[in-house]
Amino acid sequence: MGSMRSIGYTFESAIADVIDNSISAHCTNVYLLFPENPLEELAVGILDDGCGMSDSHLFEAMRYGSSSSEDQRETDDLGRFGLGMKSASMSMCRKLTVASKYKGEIHAYTWDYNYIKQKEAWIIEEHTKAEIKNLPYVDRLESLEQGTLVIWREFDVLAKSSNGQVYEVLNEHKQSVNDAVALIFHRFLNSKTKLHLNIFINNSKVRGLDPFLEDNPKTTRKKEVSIAINDSNGKERQVKVRAFILPYASDLKNKDRQLVGGIESLKSKQGFYLYRNQRLIVWGTWFGMRPRSELTKNARIRVDIPNCLDDIFKIDVKKQTAYIPRYIQNQLKRLINDTLETSISKQTFRGRRQNVKDIDYIWNRMEARNKTFYYQINRNSELYKLVREHLNSEGITYLDILLTEIEKNLPVQQIYIDKSNESLCDNENDDKQTRLKDVLNLAITVVESVKSLHTKSVVETIDNLMKSEPFCHYKAIENELKQYYKNEI
Repeated sequence: MGSMRSIGYTFESAIADVIDNSISAHCTNVYLLFPENPLEELAVGILDDGCGMSDSHLFEAMRYGSSSSEDQRETDDLGRFGLGMKSASMSMCRKLTVASKYKGEIHAYTWDYNYIKQKEAWIIEEHTKAEIKNLPYVDRLESLEQGTLVIWREFDVLAKSSNGQVYEVLNEHKQSVNDAVALIFHRFLNSKTKLHLNIFINNSKVRGLDPFLEDNPKTTRKKEVSIAINDSNGKERQVKVRAFILPYASDLKNKDRQLVGGIESLKSKQGFYLYRNQRLIVWGTWFGMRPRSELTKNARIRVDIPNCLDDIFKIDVKKQTAYIPRYIQNQLKRLINDTLETSISKQTFRGRRQNVKDIDYIWNRMEARNKTFYYQINRNSELYKLVREHLNSEGITYLDILLTEIEKNLPVQQIYIDKSNESLCDNENDDKQTRLKDVLNLAITVVESVKSLHTKSVVETIDNLMKSEPFCHYKAIENELKQYYKNEI
């Protein structure tokens, strides 16, 4: 038991492992109960309204290794080793109590690690009805027709790491647990079928995330593919795979940003999302098949496996690690490449891969040796010409000195960092009406300047202008310009 306490659970993964048992008990609601007063007994409760357990069933469920990982299980069972609830709970606390209500009767048992160390024997405490009445949160279980309550007490690990500030740490964990279960169980939380699950943290309902933004019309969805693989008994099983590419960052509304768990974590959450019976096991990794990249941060590949393939995919006790077999990886190469190409395209289509002949750019992207690039201000742009025409020869010399230094001191690294952190201001999100007026006024200034030279007609000037930056990005001003100069056209 002492060794199993150090198996490597996080607080969030331990909570998730207990919730797995609740889902397997076909519950509709799970209540995560945290202390609200530092003066009361510090206990965390995980309560569900599932089918509950009889006295004998509960006694057996408290035994370590209560079922074999090789046993035939129900297809919707989220357990595997018969260790999860015990090992997860005892990794967080020294005293684990489980109370279950079945056919109107509540039974409860406790593993007390202190007592077990003292007696050096597997002795479990059975609670009397009077003792059950005094258990934390048991009144919540009593109000249900049936269900199970898991209680954690004596948080020695948290006490050591927080210098005894257990209440404060538990209070902080409420948010991290919310974020974790909102992602791990998002398909249950968002389901409109009988799989639907509600999770509450004290009185607050957890809102499921959506790492694929499936309801967003700008999300690219690839066709689902099915890959056949034999389980350990030689029976053919199906692995379902589907790729998603999220919309460009500026197309995400606040609701979308919340649903993916925050825009700042897009890069770290790209890659595979491996589900076992709808429950998320591993996410945010390419399993060594590809490196993480800024340009591929919108790529997600969902993989669904049944629980009969646990050993093939090497799912561990904590359900925190897994492995995609080489056979499956080979089958996925084409899908991965296609997904990454689409993601890269979405990240770069608003930029410029090469100069387009018909557009008068302010910046020119220049190719150097070894497929490297640098940027120069376009000395042939209409705006540059406008400024140049209003300067004498000395002024033109100083202008070119200034522009050359701007080009050489472009803060590329900082721009990349700010863009990677999504903290770079996007001009498209500026006040569009104000910007539109500014560009229109600038366009009128350019037309007036060209008119004074008597070298081009107004129509020709406007047509050329609409092929130049920034004017070509604001097509609406073309009609306004022609309306403004209608007496000269």
